[in-house]
Amino acid sequence: MADFWVQEAQAWVNGTYGGVAGYTPVEVDGVTGWRTVFALTRGLQVELGITALSDNFGATTTARFAAQVGTLTPQSPASNVVRILRCALWCKGYQGGDVRDGAFDDALALSVVRVLQDLGLPGTTPAVDVKVMKSLLSMDAYLTVPGGRDGVRAFQQWLNSRYLTRLDFAVVPCDGRYARDVQRGLMLGVQYEIGMADGVANGNFGPGTQAGLRGPAYVEPGSTDDRAAFVRLFQGALLCNGYASPFDGTFGAGTSEAVAAFQDFVQLAPTGVGDFATWASLLVSSGDPDRPGTAADTSTPLTPAMAAALREAGYRTVGRYMSVATKRYRRAELDDVLAAGLATFPIYQEFGNEAKYFTDEIGYGHGLAAARRARQLGFRPGAVIHFAVDYDATNDDIDARVLRYFEGVNRGIGAARAGEYRVGVYGSRNVCARVCARELAMSAFVAGMSRGWSGNLGFPLPPQWAYDQVQTLTVGAGAGVVTIDKVVRSPRAEPVAADGLVETPRGTDDAGFHQMFWSLTQLRFEAEVALRGASDEARAQADDLVLHHAQTGRYATAAWVASTPLAETRLSDPPASELAAARARFLATPPPAANPADYDGDLAHLAASARVWSIAGFADDPATVGRGDLGSWALDLVALWAQYVTVRESGPEPRGGAQAWLAERIGTGTGALTRADLVADVDAYLVSRAREADPSRGVADVVREILVRSEQDPTWRFAEFLDARFGGRHVTARSAVAALVDPRTPWRDGPVAQFSGTRRPGERSSAVTSRRELGGEPRAVAQAFVTVLWRLAGRPLS
Repeated sequence: MADFWVQEAQAWVNGTYGGVAGYTPVEVDGVTGWRTVFALTRGLQVELGITALSDNFGATTTARFAAQVGTLTPQSPASNVVRILRCALWCKGYQGGDVRDGAFDDALALSVVRVLQDLGLPGTTPAVDVKVMKSLLSMDAYLTVPGGRDGVRAFQQWLNSRYLTRLDFAVVPCDGRYARDVQRGLMLGVQYEIGMADGVANGNFGPGTQAGLRGPAYVEPGSTDDRAAFVRLFQGALLCNGYASPFDGTFGAGTSEAVAAFQDFVQLAPTGVGDFATWASLLVSSGDPDRPGTAADTSTPLTPAMAAALREAGYRTVGRYMSVATKRYRRAELDDVLAAGLATFPIYQEFGNEAKYFTDEIGYGHGLAAARRARQLGFRPGAVIHFAVDYDATNDDIDARVLRYFEGVNRGIGAARAGEYRVGVYGSRNVCARVCARELAMSAFVAGMSRGWSGNLGFPLPPQWAYDQVQTLTVGAGAGVVTIDKVVRSPRAEPVAADGLVETPRGTDDAGFHQMFWSLTQLRFEAEVALRGASDEARAQADDLVLHHAQTGRYATAAWVASTPLAETRLSDPPASELAAARARFLATPPPAANPADYDGDLAHLAASARVWSIAGFADDPATVGRGDLGSWALDLVALWAQYVTVRESGPEPRGGAQAWLAERIGTGTGALTRADLVADVDAYLVSRAREADPSRGVADVVREILVRSEQDPTWRFAEFLDARFGGRHVTARSAVAALVDPRTPWRDGPVAQFSGTRRPGERSSAVTSRRELGGEPRAVAQAFVTVLWRLAGRPLS
């Protein structure tokens, strides 16, 4: 709402200095703000003879004012400086009188006295020295503002009344809010009470201040402010940090209760006394950096020796990065961390050290990437991922960029599954508090050791703090040495222990990640993103998107397309249209390698076979074969048998006949049923059975279990297949194979012949025609298949 007198002040300052080089006119809108304050500051600089005008009431302005004006009083001559004082008073909400009147009259004197009283300054003499003038030409408030507290304002007034005469002490605002200027005033007060002289006291938490806090500043129940004011300073520090303490200079029960509560909150022993560690936690964001910490964070990938060294040094939790190849978790690292008895918490940071990296779009991308990586690393749903704001973000930055970034993060992290992972924030106290207050993060990892950041000055530890980073140091020796940031852990912290991770397979790349598992996990994640907002029926086809995409290439022939039609062709609208649209978006995701280096099967083959199983289903009788088998092991076996028939017809009978020839090639590197084919067929069946039993399980998760179990026991997948497909009975398996190769099987001349190559559609086969011509080959094929499968499963044929 426009204020008439503020508008008059704006018009006057523009009219008076508008033609001066370096002056920036202010909009005449009647609204007090920094632009108006800056305009008045530049006007004052003109009056003081300064030619290089600036918005800052700095050292030159201070020196010129002190030398040329000294103190404004009713005895001061009429001048534009007095007019600027009037304008400043109106902007502060006080009666400034006619801004065109340059005299220091009685009405102006009354307003100045009111200002001084509100600042806590004693007496009734109307006098404006350079410190008060500088404060007036700011946006500091002198009355309790919304969000401020009267107890804090009383402390602010006391600071002004006691220390304003000291050389480097500036006027502290009296608005009831803890802020940077109040923190500096508090620190200077401590230094003055310790005995530091003007010019020595500087508001920094240096060695001299720390020594004083360990000595004369120690306060406890019964302490009073007799010769020094340490109790009031301590009580004021408690008030600024949000703890209700008396402010009377006597360390009584109320103060002891308040400090014990504060100590408990910041994870100090709740002794109820004002020792060095408590003073430090009240005064600076790092607190006492030498205090114990049971957590750490590091950008160094941890080896078993490093993890063991951390445990030996007393650490129980370690934060590690999810992104940037040189910094991120390695596959085996999570196992090593857990084996050492440590829990972990994931941190996501891509750059993040400048304001330009914080937009809604970037946040969305980071949220997506973090959720996808969390799945790939095996973090169970519910894990908290802390996203880094690794620079000193101002309030303007937070409003314009950081909050929008976290809005994007929240959309991105839930783009596949709402609420799958939770968002935390790393940054200054102010950043953490504001992001959490907007409910854009539920956990704060505070960059406490960056105590020079403005976002850590004059801001209490946020209620949601889980981790507080306080000191960089080196732990361990020899191969176990590692540089860490020591972190104090709050009871609110929720690090990830062994029960928060699922085991993932080990791969062959430099970081130990399993290429196939990571590819499938990414595909499944992207499929879910593509299907967000679709109906339940359409979303249930997420794995069809994954498997169809992985099937592309040699399994996109006409025969395979006929056997594995798109899922949307079997759905009614709207699910069909939703799925088709999602597939179009999803196909932009690069397909995975058909033969990942760390998979001894064939991923494209697995995908195609699994889709046949999902469409055709399973044989009702395990002793026979169904159409699902035809898209998997059955046709591969028939194709190998057809190769044998060709060899037999083109030359002498192979030694040992069909059984020996087939057994030598099933599951090896030659023929139509190689090791890769057989593994893919077996895994496809296991994937399909698992998804049938629990449709909510994604293909990536099922494959993860298969790969992990097979790492532990190479026979597992084959034994599981035999049990699930044939009931663990070789008689049943033989019967199924016999039915497969029997030319009297009703569908034998169609799909079997087409896929196996035993004949072309529409032609009669000269290689395989009847059981009479085959003789005992069906039994030989069955026996070879059973012999090899039972051997791979580690089971005797009995």
